[in-house]
Amino acid sequence: MIKRFVIGLLAVSSFQFASAQSDDFGYELSVAGETKLYRGLKLELEGSMRTQDNAERIDRFVLGVGLSSRLYQSLDKKFSVKASAGFDYLWINNLKEKDNKYFKADDDLVDDGYFNEGDLKGYNITDHYWRKRYKINPGLTISYSPDKRWSFSLKEIVQYSHYCDATTTRTKWRIDEYNSTVNDDETINWIISPYYYDNNYTGEDYLDAEGNVIGKHLDSSEITKVHKDRTILRSRLSVSYDIKGFPIDIFASVEYGCGLNYRANKWKFTGGYDYKINKKNKLSLYYRYNTENDDDEMNGHLVGIGYKIDF
Repeated sequence: MIKRFVIGLLAVSSFQFASAQSDDFGYELSVAGETKLYRGLKLELEGSMRTQDNAERIDRFVLGVGLSSRLYQSLDKKFSVKASAGFDYLWINNLKEKDNKYFKADDDLVDDGYFNEGDLKGYNITDHYWRKRYKINPGLTISYSPDKRWSFSLKEIVQYSHYCDATTTRTKWRIDEYNSTVNDDETINWIISPYYYDNNYTGEDYLDAEGNVIGKHLDSSEITKVHKDRTILRSRLSVSYDIKGFPIDIFASVEYGCGLNYRANKWKFTGGYDYKINKKNKLSLYYRYNTENDDDEMNGHLVGIGYKIDF
């Protein structure tokens, strides 16, 4: 069965790679543990690692702890209500960012007739940086199991996140009017440079022997990504099926996230299966597609493997 599990992962990965040309792709690895503290009360621990940028870079490390408590269960055990609360510490790798800049109507090169308003003026490049983040996730889950095979659930989660300050470097690339060249037909071959020119340059000559402008400095500076707080409401509808005669549960879910204090309109579609090694250990394989890219999750495809132990 382990062999089939690995083959399944490779098959899903191959399908994903063929379809992920315009979206990002990554892997997620997780280890979790769960134990019963009291009747209906459980403690959960989890650690995970995720990649991005077509699985070439680490996206984040996560350590989490949570409690869940059953609030109600019907006599036939088909219907139940559970409350939960979790805390996560995240260390997130933000990739290099490019922010295009465009000419405005009052820019000098627009006034001189070289460019029009809205033409590309250059861009800012922000270097990648690591950032700490804390997340609190109170939630409520309603579950219904009509028989021993099928199970349905709806989970509502209010997720509050605090992003800590982080320092990185930003470099401005702009149209270089000093070193752009004139073509034979008198059109200008504009170039974009990460340098600015200091008119107060105190060198012996402002131009070098070849006539190139000197006294230029890299237009780069250290910036601080200031702390921020974000709250999002997540609604997750899940279904699972226990295959008779096999130690496998198939599951699927769809989740919608709506930002409460920032713009977010996110969907997550997940499908996979759990392989029960024994009563206390299981492996999970799943595929997920996210529809929006933000500071929390990438836009695109994700293949995950998880291990969970009941201790």
